[in-house]
Amino acid sequence: MPFTALHPDLGRLDCTLPGLGHGMAWGQVHKVRPRVPLVCPECAWGVHPKVSGSGVRFFCHDPNRPSSCELSNESWEHHMLKLEMAAAIRAAGWFAALEVPAEDGSWRADVMASSSDGAMRMPWEAQLSAGA
Repeated sequence: MPFTALHPDLGRLDCTLPGLGHGMAWGQVHKVRPRVPLVCPECAWGVHPKVSGSGVRFFCHDPNRPSSCELSNESWEHHMLKLEMAAAIRAAGWFAALEVPAEDGSWRADVMASSSDGAMRMPWEAQLSAGA
């Protein structure tokens, strides 16, 4: 359940940002025909926009997705923690982008925080444990 998708013309869409990060209305990708050809930034499989029963916007993999896609294998709790981290970063006056890969693809930050002047970046990773 990624919060980001790759648009063929605009690049990365982030459903947690106003205008998906590109000045677009959610309705320009959600439930439109013909369908906008979006893909998962992790596995490049087709995705489509959805809204959970609690109103959370996300992108859902199309059927038969690769089982190895890490974004699809994250738990609901992990996804919600990413949203909480992004909200806290934004409330502190920084920019927060979800599911940002390293340039060489060797890692992916759950949330990448960037200072308002762009001089500093800090990757954040959501960690959950079962507890003792």
